[in-house]
Amino acid sequence: MSITAKILLAEDEGIAARYLKQSLTRMGYEITGTVQSGDDVMAAVEENPPDLILMDIALGGKIDGITAAQKVRANFDIPIIYATGNTDSEVFERAKLTEPYAYLIKPYDLSQLHNTIQIALFKHDFEKRLKESENRYRTLFDVSDNAMMLINADATVTMINEQFAAMMGCSKEAVENKRPWTDFFTDEDRKKLEAGLQQALGGSSAPSGHFETTLVDRTGTSKAVYTHVKKFPGSDTCIVSMNDVSELKQAEAEIRTLNSKLNKTNQGLNQEIALRERIEKQLRYKATHDYLTGLPNRVLLFDRLRQAIAFEERHNTLIALMVLDLDNFKNINDTMGHLSGDILLKKVSQGLQKCMRQYDTVGRLGGDEFVIIVNDTKSIQDIITFAEKVQAVFQEPFDILGQPTYVTTSIGVAVFPLHGASIEALLRKADMAMYVAKKEGRNTFRFFADSMILKEADQNIMRSKRRIDLMRESAQNRLLSHADSDSDKKYVAH
Repeated sequence: MSITAKILLAEDEGIAARYLKQSLTRMGYEITGTVQSGDDVMAAVEENPPDLILMDIALGGKIDGITAAQKVRANFDIPIIYATGNTDSEVFERAKLTEPYAYLIKPYDLSQLHNTIQIALFKHDFEKRLKESENRYRTLFDVSDNAMMLINADATVTMINEQFAAMMGCSKEAVENKRPWTDFFTDEDRKKLEAGLQQALGGSSAPSGHFETTLVDRTGTSKAVYTHVKKFPGSDTCIVSMNDVSELKQAEAEIRTLNSKLNKTNQGLNQEIALRERIEKQLRYKATHDYLTGLPNRVLLFDRLRQAIAFEERHNTLIALMVLDLDNFKNINDTMGHLSGDILLKKVSQGLQKCMRQYDTVGRLGGDEFVIIVNDTKSIQDIITFAEKVQAVFQEPFDILGQPTYVTTSIGVAVFPLHGASIEALLRKADMAMYVAKKEGRNTFRFFADSMILKEADQNIMRSKRRIDLMRESAQNRLLSHADSDSDKKYVAH
């Protein structure tokens, strides 16, 4: 059964706030207000205290949602759920200090929001009831008057107080000097009581008797009591103090029940948090890795390269950026099918990974193009040796659905800081060197050289000249066509 509640929305985006308000109202919740700044949260709470606050962290005003939550928790017992798009770990650690009941990452679906609100309200209700039970426990313990009786050596009751009489529903006249004290307890307690009396009568230095017993009043109702027997010094009389702990026992049982339910609720929350963490981890992985091969994608590759450049600038070593393109990969897709092409890409990625050292990175840019970042190299010869090691991966056939398939690769190499100091420059020059390797026969590698830029510029100029010549030739043909047309018109006129 759903728990209905009053909810305050703290959301600075107007469209999102209206959508949430409508959705939560349809779920049966009462929206006490919608605020867009952290400064307005306290005022809204004081004006109409809600049962729960749905708090965005990024709010307008001078304070954010976390600071607003701190103020609320300092003055009110209101559960708070963060609903935010902020996944920063430092912000999350700040938020935890406010003891929120949940931390939802946008976007989330309405079913998830409803379940989270229900769990938070359920947990808060149990915590309130648990606190009330504990307060009742303390009140009973601190202010209850004990029932008391005096007994002599033969266990006869000589005197009772008003509290005992009221507890047992009997008169003093019917008890005093007429009944043994064990008459008021269960048969199971009698041996315990007799032993406690003898222990107390053993002398003032003897330890007092302390035990839990069960009183039975004249109606047959049982009462759990904590019994303390102590001898009056210099006499054969003992005083018996009985503290009615029936309500205390009931409260303890209630606390145990509430604790059990609260533990189950916490288990549910922990499972939900663990599930959400797994989903977030998967989303982060998908955002930085290639879906087919599992290798780092362009985002993660560029981040690794930035880190490598920052490191090498301090240590004066070389970084090699290698761009690999499979030779004639289109033919494999056309002849063997795209499934075989995908299997080949996976096999190639596995082979390249085996070449990597601890701090090297291989990733896939897309299609049949791979990138390798070779860190902490001492010389060009080290880079050549590494390139040859990569080429060796392609000397043996790849098993594609039981069919041995040979494929080669063309590799372009750019070196930091020799060929550039930026990611864009290194990638462009390595790509240029890779195309030169393809033009010069494939199945080889080439380092970038400045002559490649000049050659590419010459080729661009030639292509531009060719386009201009074609445009000029086309224009001349159009002029000749118009001239012939005019001549035909004059002939017809004559």
